Amino acid sequence: MMEFEVVSTQKECRELWEKFSSKGILWDLWDYRICFHDENFRFNFILGIEDNSNVGLLPLVYDRKECYYTYFGGEFPEQNKFFLNDKALLPQFLERCPKGTEILYIDSEESSYYDFQPVEKRYFLNLKKHGSSFDRFIGSFTKKHRKNIRYDLKKLQERNYKILHNAMHAYETFVELSKKRFGKESNYHDENFAISMGKLVSTAEKMKLLDIISVEIGKVMEAVGLGVIYNRCYYVVGVARNTDIKNLGKLLIAEHIKSAIAHNCDEIDFLSTESKWKELWNLDSEQMYSFVC
Repeated sequence: MMEFEVVSTQKECRELWEKFSSKGILWDLWDYRICFHDENFRFNFILGIEDNSNVGLLPLVYDRKECYYTYFGGEFPEQNKFFLNDKALLPQFLERCPKGTEILYIDSEESSYYDFQPVEKRYFLNLKKHGSSFDRFIGSFTKKHRKNIRYDLKKLQERNYKILHNAMHAYETFVELSKKRFGKESNYHDENFAISMGKLVSTAEKMKLLDIISVEIGKVMEAVGLGVIYNRCYYVVGVARNTDIKNLGKLLIAEHIKSAIAHNCDEIDFLSTESKWKELWNLDSEQMYSFVC
């Protein structure tokens, strides 16, 4: 018979995470999840034990500020997974979730083992499908769409822009551009979120996985995209631009794709927010899921 134990110390939780996580994607790494864990959160990992052996882990935390339980890392990291030796045990683990649990962005593969509720889609680009060629990818668009994108990118060249990688102070500029564009609705008006993203950038830089792309026009940084590379996948974790300059967003996305190809990546993960432009770029997608009790 399986028994359950709540683990609440960071040291024990990290040891269990490192044991169970496959480390296949960026969000499987403790070092990136912990960036989004601050004093508002309390560890509440649910450990399953059978015959004196650890057989599964549901990594919950309690948000003291919002008063609910959620997946370790909060609401930004995606493709949340349940670390079980036998996925048939998943309903038993979910039954152990405290009332007031909300888990978002559950990985699509987990839906094979439980009837989760669909939420947003995750958007990504399979580079191998296009022969790891930017031109072949653009060539997959309709004739009109293809012509428009190429025209818009060529038109921007008249501004004599410069593309910079990992420029100093780029993250600070990124935050300011985000605030300017979205106003009070920007996530970066939340100091804790801005600090967490800054930790993610610093962690990626230390691990030599960071690829911040900046567009400079007339010595002014007008657009910034945050890229992180792990296990042949390129993660675009944020983009910001001066909306007064037309088509900067298109240029930034094009440069991220080209950089991913240069780094021999097989896939680009564009995450699951702001879906409208992602649909226009002919990106691949997969359903994300949620669990609420």
